[in-house]
Amino acid sequence: MSDWVKVGIGLTWDYIKEKDLEGTYVSKRENVGPNNSNMYDIRKAGSSVVGVWGSTLLDDKFNGISIGEDIRIVYLGLAKGEKTGREYHNFDVYHKPTESKK
Repeated sequence: MSDWVKVGIGLTWDYIKEKDLEGTYVSKRENVGPNNSNMYDIRKAGSSVVGVWGSTLLDDKFNGISIGEDIRIVYLGLAKGEKTGREYHNFDVYHKPTESKK
Protein backbone atom coordinates (compact mmCIF):
# COMPACT_ATOMS: atom_id res chain seq x y z
CA MET A 1 0.00 0.00 0.00
CA SER A 2 1.38 3.43 -0.92
CA ASP A 3 1.65 6.39 1.44
CA TRP A 4 -0.65 9.35 0.91
CA VAL A 5 0.96 12.72 0.22
CA LYS A 6 -1.05 15.89 0.73
CA VAL A 7 -1.26 18.12 -2.33
CA GLY A 8 -0.98 21.84 -1.66
CA ILE A 9 -1.08 25.00 -3.70
CA GLY A 10 2.64 24.78 -4.43
CA LEU A 11 5.31 27.45 -4.53
CA THR A 12 4.13 31.01 -4.95
CA TRP A 13 6.08 34.03 -6.14
CA ASP A 14 7.25 36.32 -3.34
CA TYR A 15 7.41 39.62 -5.23
CA ILE A 16 8.78 41.46 -2.18
CA LYS A 17 11.96 39.32 -2.23
CA GLU A 18 12.16 38.69 -5.98
CA LYS A 19 10.97 41.79 -7.86
CA ASP A 20 11.27 40.28 -11.35
CA LEU A 21 9.80 36.99 -12.58
CA GLU A 22 10.44 35.54 -16.05
CA GLY A 23 9.22 32.30 -17.52
CA THR A 24 6.54 30.60 -19.58
CA TYR A 25 2.87 30.95 -18.70
CA VAL A 26 1.73 27.31 -18.36
CA SER A 27 -1.72 27.38 -16.75
CA LYS A 28 -4.41 29.33 -14.94
CA ARG A 29 -6.29 28.00 -11.92
CA GLU A 30 -9.52 29.62 -10.79
CA ASN A 31 -11.23 29.81 -7.39
CA VAL A 32 -8.05 29.07 -5.44
CA GLY A 33 -7.77 29.71 -1.72
CA PRO A 34 -10.16 31.35 0.71
CA ASN A 35 -10.77 34.35 -1.58
CA ASN A 36 -11.48 32.24 -4.70
CA SER A 37 -8.63 33.99 -6.54
CA ASN A 38 -6.95 33.19 -9.83
CA MET A 39 -3.52 31.56 -9.72
CA TYR A 40 -1.23 31.89 -12.76
CA ASP A 41 1.41 29.15 -13.05
CA ILE A 42 4.76 30.23 -14.51
CA ARG A 43 7.55 27.81 -15.43
CA LYS A 44 10.86 29.46 -14.64
CA ALA A 45 14.04 28.75 -16.61
CA GLY A 46 15.17 26.12 -14.08
CA SER A 47 11.90 24.27 -14.84
CA SER A 48 10.38 24.96 -11.42
CA VAL A 49 6.79 26.16 -11.54
CA VAL A 50 5.67 29.03 -9.32
CA GLY A 51 2.19 30.38 -8.82
CA VAL A 52 1.32 34.06 -9.09
CA TRP A 53 -1.74 35.12 -7.12
CA GLY A 54 -4.21 37.09 -9.20
CA SER A 55 -5.45 40.56 -8.31
CA THR A 56 -7.72 42.95 -10.17
CA LEU A 57 -4.67 44.46 -11.88
CA LEU A 58 -2.95 41.16 -12.76
CA ASP A 59 -6.18 39.44 -13.82
CA ASP A 60 -6.83 42.26 -16.28
CA LYS A 61 -3.29 42.12 -17.69
CA PHE A 62 -3.31 38.32 -18.03
CA ASN A 63 -6.51 38.47 -20.11
CA GLY A 64 -4.39 39.42 -23.14
CA ILE A 65 -1.80 36.68 -22.66
CA SER A 66 -2.12 33.13 -24.02
CA ILE A 67 -0.90 30.02 -22.27
CA GLY A 68 2.51 29.07 -23.69
CA GLU A 69 3.77 32.63 -24.08
CA ASP A 70 6.96 33.83 -22.42
CA ILE A 71 6.23 36.49 -19.82
CA ARG A 72 7.98 38.85 -17.47
CA ILE A 73 6.34 40.38 -14.40
CA VAL A 74 8.03 43.28 -12.59
CA TYR A 75 6.87 44.38 -9.15
CA LEU A 76 6.80 48.19 -8.99
CA GLY A 77 5.86 48.56 -5.32
CA LEU A 78 2.82 50.15 -3.72
CA ALA A 79 0.80 52.70 -5.67
CA LYS A 80 -2.28 54.77 -4.83
CA GLY A 81 -5.44 54.59 -6.88
CA GLU A 82 -6.37 57.96 -8.37
CA LYS A 83 -10.10 57.55 -7.78
CA THR A 84 -10.13 55.76 -4.42
CA GLY A 85 -6.84 56.77 -2.83
CA ARG A 86 -6.39 53.12 -1.77
CA GLU A 87 -2.97 51.51 -1.95
CA TYR A 88 -2.40 48.46 -4.13
CA HIS A 89 0.56 46.38 -5.32
CA ASN A 90 1.53 47.54 -8.80
CA PHE A 91 3.11 45.41 -11.55
CA ASP A 92 4.27 45.75 -15.13
CA VAL A 93 3.60 42.67 -17.24
CA TYR A 94 5.37 41.94 -20.53
CA HIS A 95 4.89 39.04 -22.94
CA LYS A 96 6.24 37.69 -26.21
CA PRO A 97 3.19 36.92 -28.35
CA THR A 98 3.11 33.54 -30.04
CA GLU A 99 3.59 33.52 -33.82
CA SER A 100 -0.17 33.32 -34.45
CA LYS A 101 -0.78 36.52 -32.41
CA LYS A 102 1.90 38.67 -34.10
